[in-house]
Amino acid sequence: MPHDGSPGGGQSRTQFVLVRIPELVLAFLVAVLVVFLSAAVLGRYVFDLGIPWSDELARTLFIWVAFLGFAVAIRHRGNIGVELLVDRLSRRNRRWLIVMQDLAVLAFSVFFTWQAAVTVRFSLLQRLPVLQITIAWLYAAVLVAAIMMVGYAAANLRDSLRGRITHAHADATGEDAIHHIE
Repeated sequence: MPHDGSPGGGQSRTQFVLVRIPELVLAFLVAVLVVFLSAAVLGRYVFDLGIPWSDELARTLFIWVAFLGFAVAIRHRGNIGVELLVDRLSRRNRRWLIVMQDLAVLAFSVFFTWQAAVTVRFSLLQRLPVLQITIAWLYAAVLVAAIMMVGYAAANLRDSLRGRITHAHADATGEDAIHHIE
């Protein structure tokens, strides 16, 4: 069965929390970003009052939103793929190709995590000029997302090997469809 993110969908409570918490944090950060940017634009262009730290805060929030979004997309198999080839394969070859894709995503995620950890370590002493916080807060978004991507990619690989979920694509109406390949 596909992992739908619900505790009743064959997932433990821990798995449910590990899937839903990042989605809720992501939604919260997007809401904060929208409210903050709206207030900054309103203040600057209506009241002629600029917020000196608005650019740095917006950039930091945007980086967190982008990288958490990447991780959530991996969990939901939202990574880019070429469906034309996959749709023409036999069930056996389709399953093999999707397992290979999951292995590639996992390998990239492990490499990405290692590089993100190195970058965070080297950025600890650098500071954002206006906010005066360490720039490692920006790079921490990359590290957190990369760690999540490793976990999600491993879960996707496990599911593919078990034949539980393998291939998602949009049908002719543009609605998402998930194919269960046995």
